[in-house]
Amino acid sequence: VPTIKPFDARAVVAFAAGVEHLVTAENHVVSGGLGSLVAETLFNAGVARPLTRIGLPDRFIECGAVPTLQARYGLSLEAVIGTVGSLVKGAS
Repeated sequence: VPTIKPFDARAVVAFAAGVEHLVTAENHVVSGGLGSLVAETLFNAGVARPLTRIGLPDRFIECGAVPTLQARYGLSLEAVIGTVGSLVKGAS
């Protein structure tokens, strides 16, 4: 999805109130992206939850085949599952 407008802040806050940890994943740089928007929304609502942002680092990204880049930056399906799995195991 190239845009997330309009952003449903109320839905995000309501969802966050019912979970212990949030994870955002995006195929973009995490700085100023979806994770930042979620963090800002939760902060403004006074909802304190751990948030893990999965995405590209804030630097120039080289070109290459999508699967290669996804694997390199932790955005492949396996990498995302591994990250979330580690969070779940760490919470139990």
